[in-house]
Amino acid sequence: MESTNSQQKKSHWFELLVLASLLGLLVWSARRPPVPPIEGGMPLPEMMAEGWLNTEEPLSRGPVSRERLLGKIVVVDFWFLGCPPCRAAMPELAKLYEKYAPLGVEFVGLTTDTSANLESVQQFIASVPGFDWPVGYGSYPTHEMLGISSYPTLIVFGVDGTAIWSSNYLDELAEVLDEALMRESRGL
Repeated sequence: MESTNSQQKKSHWFELLVLASLLGLLVWSARRPPVPPIEGGMPLPEMMAEGWLNTEEPLSRGPVSRERLLGKIVVVDFWFLGCPPCRAAMPELAKLYEKYAPLGVEFVGLTTDTSANLESVQQFIASVPGFDWPVGYGSYPTHEMLGISSYPTLIVFGVDGTAIWSSNYLDELAEVLDEALMRESRGL
């Protein structure tokens, strides 16, 4: 009986050690700096989508196209409805839109959700106050062309039409936009 009890205690300690090791690995991996989703310098792609929402005047500045966006600072947000972090980020992105759109920064959302669940996409957009920027639905070809594999992915393109920043997090976006606007105002 004692040896069985001793074996159970050893097994319990081994399980705790394994659990603590896994928890430590999880904490360590979460603290590593994120790898940018795309390389800097990548050109602004054509915005391919099955259809568009929020493109009517005055919400937007008209139809979304690469040609219309060139020469402007552009934030492209890659997302989809089934992504909890994507949905959670939208209220903060709406605040950034409210601050930076009047300064000439263009925001474009691209979701892989298709016309098959368009009503759900529209309901989600309507549920987020300030979610007024153009959204291309069924935009999987653009996601695939850029190799987007983690969500949300945000990319900022500079006035020269090349990527200057990308991340899966919003925490540096305001600083990046402030710097890009400053460089634009200086003609850099």
